[in-house]
Amino acid sequence: MPARLPKTPLFSASFKPNVYFPSYPMQCILDDPTHPLRPLVESRMRSRIRKGLWLRISANSIGAKAIVRRWAKRRVQEAVRQELEARHFDMDGVRMKVPKKEVRGTMELTVRQPTVGAEWGDLKTEVRRLVKAVVYMAEAKTEAKMRKEKARS
Repeated sequence: MPARLPKTPLFSASFKPNVYFPSYPMQCILDDPTHPLRPLVESRMRSRIRKGLWLRISANSIGAKAIVRRWAKRRVQEAVRQELEARHFDMDGVRMKVPKKEVRGTMELTVRQPTVGAEWGDLKTEVRRLVKAVVYMAEAKTEAKMRKEKARS
């Protein structure tokens, strides 16, 4: 079940801790049993390491030309990268400083139309709220797991 993230006018967001989803194009190929690339995609998905943070950004709801959608996705991706870096995480969700912790799961962002005209500062503020919530949820889940393991031993 996706974790609830703060609502934002610029994009809809969800975070699924410890769950990894392929990108939308890969998912479409996997859903079609007759697709010629399906064996290749299945092989890649089986061999892909399931750890860290997987980021899925979709801009199809904008309805603009492809170049505008790509530009909006790159803006959001760069804002997420900068915010993770500010919190001492790399783009894979692994903390760069000690103690080594990681954010595990899939964060999905669906870019909305207001993102295209939004100021960079507004976009960074919204991404900051989302990344803060994701890191908090991931760390709370890790601490709960550690307490559970400690209680067993």
